[in-house]
This record gives sequence, C-alpha cells and structure tokens, in this order.
Amino acid sequence: MSESISQHVAIPRASLSTCPPCAIQKLCPIRMTESNEMGETSLETVIALLDDEHIRSVLTVTSDEPKSASELADHCDISPSSVYRRLDRLREADLIDEQTRPRSDGHHDTVYVSRLNRFKLSIDSGELQWNIDRSSDDVADQLTRLWGKF
Repeated sequence: MSESISQHVAIPRASLSTCPPCAIQKLCPIRMTESNEMGETSLETVIALLDDEHIRSVLTVTSDEPKSASELADHCDISPSSVYRRLDRLREADLIDEQTRPRSDGHHDTVYVSRLNRFKLSIDSGELQWNIDRSSDDVADQLTRLWGKF
C-alpha cells in the first residue's frame, strides 16, 4: 500500500519575471513552502533534502534493503554523526522509517528503510505541481506517526 500527496500551486506568469532570484526556478519561497493538504512536508524541505548527495544515497540504498546507521556511514563514506543528522531530517520529513533487525546473539539493530517511492515536480502553463508517493506501513505505525506530530 502507498500513500500519495499532491500539491498544485498556481503561479501567474507575470510574477515569475518580477520575483527575486530564489533557489528553485526563480520562484518565490512563499509559493514553494506551501505544504500539502495533509499539513506534512513542504516542497522546499523535500527539494532541500534531495539536494544533498548523501541523503540521495541513503534513500537509494535503503529502498533496496534496510541498513543500519553504520552500514550507511560505510556506504556513503561519511561519519556516523553525519548519517544520524541526515536520518533525523529524513524522519522529520517522513521519508524514512526505523525498524528493528534481530540478531542471532539476542541483540537487535536499528535499521532504516526508505519510504520515498516517487517524487514528481512539474511546471506547466503557469502551474507548479508536485507529488510525493510514500510507501505505507500498517495502520498502527501510521497512527503512531500521526500522534507524534501532535
């Protein structure tokens, strides 16, 4: 099961030429920070996250199989503290999940799994459209995440 979040923002063509230069396609940050209808992650946040090559690497490798922070640090060739900072940002944006991986010695590892299935951004006829498809887990996990946002 997956959940899909879409946002459409109408941008008059005249305003594009009068906007000060911004980070993305010279669009005003006010228009870029409108969040989706469920009050979740803003477009600006998602694009800022995806601008980081290590975050892209984390999302890519964890889309294939769950990885621990130390495995991600090795894969991305960065320090564990840098991995944890990125994982925190991804969790805040609800783009990664934590899971527990049991070990044969009785201990458990925390591993991370990408929730991002697809991100689509298009600009057509003066309208910006974006869509995030996230993998969805069971209802209990969804309620836990929702409760955590309160």
